[in-house]
Amino acid sequence: MLDLMRLFVQIIEEQSYSAVARRLGISQPAVSNQMRVLELKVGSKLLYRKGKGIALTAKGEIVFQYAELMLGNYSKMFDELGGLEDGFRGKVHIGASHIPGEYLLPARFAALQLEFPAIRFKLSIDDSLEITYKLIANNLDFAVAGAVYDPEKIRSDFWINDELMLVVAKNHPLAVNKEIHLEDLCYYPMVISEPDSGHRRILDEALTKAGLQTGDFPIGLETGSTEAVKNAIRSGLGYTFISKHALQTYDKEQLYICRVEELNLVRNFYLLSLRNKPLSPAANIIYRSLTENTMKDFRPGEENFAVICQ
Repeated sequence: MLDLMRLFVQIIEEQSYSAVARRLGISQPAVSNQMRVLELKVGSKLLYRKGKGIALTAKGEIVFQYAELMLGNYSKMFDELGGLEDGFRGKVHIGASHIPGEYLLPARFAALQLEFPAIRFKLSIDDSLEITYKLIANNLDFAVAGAVYDPEKIRSDFWINDELMLVVAKNHPLAVNKEIHLEDLCYYPMVISEPDSGHRRILDEALTKAGLQTGDFPIGLETGSTEAVKNAIRSGLGYTFISKHALQTYDKEQLYICRVEELNLVRNFYLLSLRNKPLSPAANIIYRSLTENTMKDFRPGEENFAVICQ
């Protein structure tokens, strides 16, 4: 059956029975006979002549999709068997939203490189929604993001948790408050992430639960760069909510960091992969390694922050 599926796909690719016959070194009638055998097996006509080419019937479209999937999985099975025999090697292309991509994954790659020296890494960083589009378009092996936008197509596994902290410059008027509440924030500009980011999504959801929205606050800057956000805050532009993973030890010199009690800004980061696409051997071992490691060794301790209001 696999050989018949391969022949079927080749006919569609070549758009010619005779071209496939030459490619396989057999006669054109032999190709036609094999196609009739396949159509008898599935109980339906799959192809018809259209002009100078060949077109798929409605049922032919369905068989063609499964034939490509079957042949792809067959090839990947042997790739994986070879990978296990020869050692894991190849390039793994990972997409990530800004926080895991800029602050968490690079350190993890360094450790994984020592464990799997024949694997090379490529990292693409964008907002969570754009990363989702790239994953669905098969431009990535897998991804790490703070939001799951299409669970029907994308499988998600918990990786680590995160919390957005309120951050202001140490000379900001809010930095003198032992407790900061939502009403305290209405008088100062907010620096926020772009709408399609997982960061912005968790903030919008928390404000909605509190009966508010970002439009209720003066916005001083909207940007997709975490470092731009921190630099804006250091310069006194206003306040922001930022991932605790983006706060480094040196930030305690300039930033006041705490929580707003009325907001629950806890979220998760997830490892994302396509449900209908098996990972390559190299991508699979990296995915599993990340799943098994919750990154505790890479979290900045809260004791390193300037101030944490409990």
